[in-house]
Amino acid sequence: MHYIFDVDGTISFDVRTIGAAIQAALVVLNQQHPVWFASARPIRDLMPIVPQLDQSVLIGANGAMVSRDQQIQVMAPITTADFEVVKQLILSENLDYVVDGRWDLAVKVTTPNSILHQLDPARQAKRISLAEIDESVKIILLGLSSDQQQKIHRQLSAETELEIVGHAGEGNLDLTARKINKLTTLRQLGVQDYVAFGNDQNDLKMLTQATTSVWINSKPKLAALGSQFDYQCEPADVAAMIQQLSC
Repeated sequence: MHYIFDVDGTISFDVRTIGAAIQAALVVLNQQHPVWFASARPIRDLMPIVPQLDQSVLIGANGAMVSRDQQIQVMAPITTADFEVVKQLILSENLDYVVDGRWDLAVKVTTPNSILHQLDPARQAKRISLAEIDESVKIILLGLSSDQQQKIHRQLSAETELEIVGHAGEGNLDLTARKINKLTTLRQLGVQDYVAFGNDQNDLKMLTQATTSVWINSKPKLAALGSQFDYQCEPADVAAMIQQLSC
């Protein structure tokens, strides 16, 4: 049985580290079962937060990237046509953004945002201009009002084939290529039966199809979503839940 873990808000609660008890539980679990990570972070930003488990399969950028045997593969980049639509939208609406290429990134963040603590923590990439990104694997539009989020979601749904995920209370939209998400990438990697841990809207498809699903109650605005899954777990109890389900 594979065990698949989202990272931020699921096993990490400070965007920088995984607590000692959870990390210890993951190390023990990994001795018994394949432990994989599936995150919104690109691989570049995912590797530093799982240093004891970086030999695991890492699914990054909401499924758009995979690292196996420390070799990075892009599952599907955003098409040129869809990328052009998003770039024009960014310019016309003067939007904040993070645009990830295969390794380097373009960033515009004009107001305080916790995402800045996640970006390239090991300082391995170049920050380049939006015009220099010739191929994007994931885009985050940041700091949107509720009305903006709904308007842009509708526009992109009509004009592109992008996979679009909103985040409650954060004012962000995550964009990846058509039919690229954590679940589709797990399927492409041949994983059918798995235990999944997640806490956010980008985890819903993965959790819904899991053999056993665990919802972490780290976002109060999403608490109602947890009732559809096998287990609901508070952040303080994650290590114990990992131990319970590994038996």
